Amino acid sequence: MNMRYAYGILLGAILTFVMFLGAAIIKILGLDWGVYSIWFFVSIGMAIVPPILAFFIRRHAFREVLIFEAGGFGLFSPLWLILFTDLSGDSWLVLFRDGIEGGLVGSGPGGGLVPVDISNVMLIPFLIFCIFIGIIFLRPSFITKYSVVGEITELRALKESAEPATREEPESAELPDLDEEDPIEKEMPEVRPPKATVDTMADLRGLLTELGTPEPTINLIFNSGIATTTDLVATSPEQLAALTGIDKRTAADLQMAVQKKVWFDGI
Repeated sequence: MNMRYAYGILLGAILTFVMFLGAAIIKILGLDWGVYSIWFFVSIGMAIVPPILAFFIRRHAFREVLIFEAGGFGLFSPLWLILFTDLSGDSWLVLFRDGIEGGLVGSGPGGGLVPVDISNVMLIPFLIFCIFIGIIFLRPSFITKYSVVGEITELRALKESAEPATREEPESAELPDLDEEDPIEKEMPEVRPPKATVDTMADLRGLLTELGTPEPTINLIFNSGIATTTDLVATSPEQLAALTGIDKRTAADLQMAVQKKVWFDGI
């Protein structure tokens, strides 16, 4: 999860860096507006290519790419705009005083392309909105919640089924006899089974992804009720195969890889 998160941040940062760097170079070299209009549409193409590739190559990651790219554009675009405006010869304060002259490309009366100015009245709220969206979209909890279809639905169902069960337990229930108490509970009374949370599910997904587990298999594991790394380690290959529907050999290989990663990682 950590490496995937870092790559996602880099996606938005690098794309916006290249876009604003190209516009700054055009301005520094004094090239005409026609060159800028070409770069404007090239930049749009650069923005839409990653989601399209994700849709056709790794469709399960399509929403995640969209979130990372939208968050990266929102957070880094204002920063690169201010930086490259200053490097191209104008003070960045000009942006807030005068806006951007010819910053957009529009259609003219005759059907041709014409420059469209962006006033400071529109630019300032838009930049604030972009930063706000970037901060929200790039939060790990937001990405975990909305990047994968179905995962949070399972977690909600898990919470709804777990918490009421503890509240509905009758108060008059008889306490078990100490002689009949599980000896393990006697030895370790404070030990409780792990509870599934957004973080535990994100950690488990990150571990399985790191091991190269296909996304459909990961979803089958979550759908079977396994929501923590501890649950997966404690599940035998036979149980894992029965719960998820995958073959026993695949379940055994996955179980062994997870156990090696959990028990011997860092040694």
